[in-house]
Amino acid sequence: MTAGNLSTLKCIILVLIFLSRIAGAQDVRYKGLKKQLRSRDLAVRIEAVQAVEKWDDPRAIELLGYALKDLNWEVRHPAVLALGKIRGKEAVAVLANALNDKSIVVAAGAVRALADMQDPAVVDRMKLLLAKKDKVLRVNAIAVLGLMKYQGAAESLINALKDKDPLVRENAILALTILKDPRAVSPLIEALKDKNNRVRANAAFALGDFGDPSAVEPLWTATKDENRTVSAWAAAALGRLGDPRAVDLLIRALEDRNDQIRIMATETLGRMIDVRAVEPMIRLIHDPNPKVRINTAKALGKTADKRALLPLISMVHDSEMLVQLEAILALENFNDPTMIEPLIEALKIDWFSVRSGAAQILQRITGQNIEADYKKWQIWWTDNKSRFRRT
Repeated sequence: MTAGNLSTLKCIILVLIFLSRIAGAQDVRYKGLKKQLRSRDLAVRIEAVQAVEKWDDPRAIELLGYALKDLNWEVRHPAVLALGKIRGKEAVAVLANALNDKSIVVAAGAVRALADMQDPAVVDRMKLLLAKKDKVLRVNAIAVLGLMKYQGAAESLINALKDKDPLVRENAILALTILKDPRAVSPLIEALKDKNNRVRANAAFALGDFGDPSAVEPLWTATKDENRTVSAWAAAALGRLGDPRAVDLLIRALEDRNDQIRIMATETLGRMIDVRAVEPMIRLIHDPNPKVRINTAKALGKTADKRALLPLISMVHDSEMLVQLEAILALENFNDPTMIEPLIEALKIDWFSVRSGAAQILQRITGQNIEADYKKWQIWWTDNKSRFRRT
């Protein structure tokens, strides 16, 4: 054997020794992490999961799968998140098993992790889960497909509208609303006849987002549904499709005892900007639900109707900051000196965003470049209010 061959052989032997040492160290690491995952100490098990997440070894998936069997969700949840970062078909298979975890936090984490992968393997796995008997698996598989926004899943989701479980059908509608595949319009119209109230309501609401005129008449029929939530959601969908017949229905919905229906009605009327709704909406400026009041302020501002001016001024002093801010934003659509004194008073409000908005409107109306300072504006107003008296 020549000297050159001996040198090459030595290099090969050294490399093999080096690799065997690495492999040995990795084996020690694997056993150590597995031991930590069996610890009675919760903190140790959580730290082990965090260490596995950073471990660049194919056996990390196996260890995280082991962690998903832990009795404590605080171990299972980080394991799910770690699997989402590792990715790959094996990680997909392990994560899929966590979709029906007894902890909502863990199951939701698995849904998000799978959706974020944006991997065709996830789609294939989710389609298989849609045929499982476990309702939770089917519901969460649908959630994954919806969050992925994968158009190729539309057919499977449309088929899920025929699922025997109403919760599965309801979630299929929500996922289809995200995808907005036009093939879903006809099945959603058919779902307006579903036996379940929630399914019909969600189908109606979804059709409003698709913008397809073929849904108008079926939705009009649905406004006569015996269930008031279904009828209200159908009216909202008609409103989003621009059908003027929805206005009267939505005005009636403003008086509903159900908070969600009032919220929906105020939001939709705000989009439609119909002056017929001004007086009925003014009656909601003291509604007990702040979201209703926020939507009311938005809607009244868009109309720029003089009847809404004083009610909006009063809303600037609402107990909720977001209502105050929305009222200020709504007042930007008006140019009336009546607002000056109330807006100066608004400069005493605690929230900077409200004070800043009030100052901007004051500057526009008066032409004065004064900052959001109550005392400065008060001094100016004392000297100049006679100029702004209404004739």
